[in-house]
Amino acid sequence: MKKIVLVTFGASLLLATASCKKDILDENPQSILTPSFLSTPQGVEAGVTGVYSGLRQLYGNDSGFFTTEAGTDQFTNGISASSGLSDYNPNDLTPVNDGSHSFIWTVCYSSINTANGVLQYSTNVQGLTPARVAQLVAETKLLRAQYYFVLVQDFGDVPLMLNFVDAPTKDITRAPLADVYTQIIKDLTDALGTVADKPAQPGRVTRATALHLLAKVYLTRATSSAKQADDYANAAKYAKELIDNQGRYGLGLETDPATVFVEGNENGKEVIFNAQFSGDATFNRIDGFTFGGENVAGFNFRSRYDLLPNMARDINYGRPFARHCPTHYLEDSYILRDASGKALETGAQLRTTDTRYGKWFTTVYLVNSPGGNSGSSAAVIGDTAAWYPGRELPTAKLAQIAARKPVGYQVIPPSKYSTQFFPTLNKFDSRNRTSVNGFSTRPNIVYRLAETYLIAAEAYFYLGNSTQAATYINVVRERAGATGKKAQMDITSSQVTLDFILDERMRELVGEMTRWYDLKRTGQLLVRVRNPNISPPLTPVVIAASEAIYFKNLAGTYGSNAALNIKDYHVLRPIPQTEIDRTSGKITQNPGY
Repeated sequence: MKKIVLVTFGASLLLATASCKKDILDENPQSILTPSFLSTPQGVEAGVTGVYSGLRQLYGNDSGFFTTEAGTDQFTNGISASSGLSDYNPNDLTPVNDGSHSFIWTVCYSSINTANGVLQYSTNVQGLTPARVAQLVAETKLLRAQYYFVLVQDFGDVPLMLNFVDAPTKDITRAPLADVYTQIIKDLTDALGTVADKPAQPGRVTRATALHLLAKVYLTRATSSAKQADDYANAAKYAKELIDNQGRYGLGLETDPATVFVEGNENGKEVIFNAQFSGDATFNRIDGFTFGGENVAGFNFRSRYDLLPNMARDINYGRPFARHCPTHYLEDSYILRDASGKALETGAQLRTTDTRYGKWFTTVYLVNSPGGNSGSSAAVIGDTAAWYPGRELPTAKLAQIAARKPVGYQVIPPSKYSTQFFPTLNKFDSRNRTSVNGFSTRPNIVYRLAETYLIAAEAYFYLGNSTQAATYINVVRERAGATGKKAQMDITSSQVTLDFILDERMRELVGEMTRWYDLKRTGQLLVRVRNPNISPPLTPVVIAASEAIYFKNLAGTYGSNAALNIKDYHVLRPIPQTEIDRTSGKITQNPGY
């Protein structure tokens, strides 16, 4: 079968030059994305596939995680940074140097332009049933809304492009935030009427996706300059509709939090929306060295286990990019507490009532290379090589572990976390890769039903109904509770506060590319990043002489300068300077940059 080369022109790539991006579709014959092609059955199908392809660019690579997880209350500096996003570095987080957000801008507008072409020319299509065209149009509108939602959260006012651009133009300006939100909501409500309840293929958006996204959009607009009086009521309405009718859409919460991220369950019953990846090198970057649409989700959070004694890099544990180190605030959020904040767990019982930490973070590494990294040839494959206990251990316990036979193992308590060594978020681990360094082939979950419950809870909290908010939160918390301890996870209406909601979202959605947006939406980004009890300042990891025998080669640094560097204007990202230059200043810059 021949291949179609689909060239999707993006508005941001057409301001001064006719650059393009390529997407290979398994169709024939060879063609190009033009009005005449988009008016054919083959063309409109290929166009919609092109709109979906942008999701692989947003939800899987370094930019996707640096723009949403870095510089927040749950992660601090790893061994490498991007665009100054981890610490708001004034030399890097600039319109010229912020390559991460320039990439996001380009991907979104390229995908939006493809969507505009589908919507503009699909009315001319002959050879597809009206129902099929309606379905494709609904999916396209929903996806266009998603791309615009990313843009408004990052940049505020952005160009509102609704027509297909197939020639260079400089006549582009930013539209008011209110206008963009109005269009997002219109696209989503239009899609509700015709989009399918269940996906015809894994990865296709559905009516459930539209309901979830509408709830999230209204919740986000409610704290923006474009807010409307009924935003929280609408957020609650759409979230409740999805929760109450989840069976209609084939949805439901998994019984066990661990099951949500089991490899192979990325299209499971809890999943509302995801970005598809696969092992097909035609469509996906999988070799580990060719970048552009790659999935490095698991690598981003993996610490440098390959530098520990008796360890070597392997497919099981993955490629340790070590981009994002958990904050102590994140780790300690999984400790069960009473209404006053007092810990109800101590010692070895820490984080055992709430099972999410134990299931979603790797804290034990097993020997895979006896003798490696100055280890011992007596080490046994499969025995313990390293342990992150999540608490400080007494010297006697450290000595006991060091004297263990046949060999001791490395203990790394919280006081010794650094840019290299820390517990690893394992939600995205991928063991079906073709090589040690090869990229993941797993789809990445973008939205899931547990978040719908938390959106509903937040909306009802703002509406003054803390009882209903607690009910929704408790559904998520009880699911996370250990056997026989689920009732201990319940909270009362008096415990529902904005801080509790944010912390519950952190516990449940950590790493899922939403945290920066959550903090911005709730007005807590500046508050939390500036709080040294939440966002750790950059400090050296001190190894006392008396400890050296237990903590060999663990010296380093922990934390970041985010609290020192963040400014009020950082609640918006810089508009890429290239877009300002290409429009001769018609596209303006955000304040402060």
